[in-house]
Amino acid sequence: MCSKKTLLIVSLIGTLLFVIFLFAKDLGLCNLINSSCTDTFDPIAENLSVLVPALLLSLITYKMRDEVYQAWLRFARVWVPLSMVLIFLAPEYTSDWMFPVVKGTVAFFSSLLFLVISPILIIWKHFFTRRSGQV
Repeated sequence: MCSKKTLLIVSLIGTLLFVIFLFAKDLGLCNLINSSCTDTFDPIAENLSVLVPALLLSLITYKMRDEVYQAWLRFARVWVPLSMVLIFLAPEYTSDWMFPVVKGTVAFFSSLLFLVISPILIIWKHFFTRRSGQV
């Protein structure tokens, strides 16, 4: 089982890597590689973008009851890797102007859904455990 502290550290490191790869050009990392900076670092940043809401939500659940944390962790343990796989498999460019399913939109919507579903799950589990007498 993943502890609260481990998840917090992993999501913090993932968020820091996301920021580094997102601003790779500004940080001078592009000079280290021969290929295009955006071709190399942008897909990595898009895959790590799911860890930003994971950091925020792990900070929220850090001081909560273990039952609430475990319920959210079961959801996040499936959602985050699934999102990363979907982002990885999404095409970089599309010719479909009406439904542009590209890495950026998949990353945005998977992170957005994670941010919407997680608080609902946390609040529901928090009140469910309080009401059932598990204080």
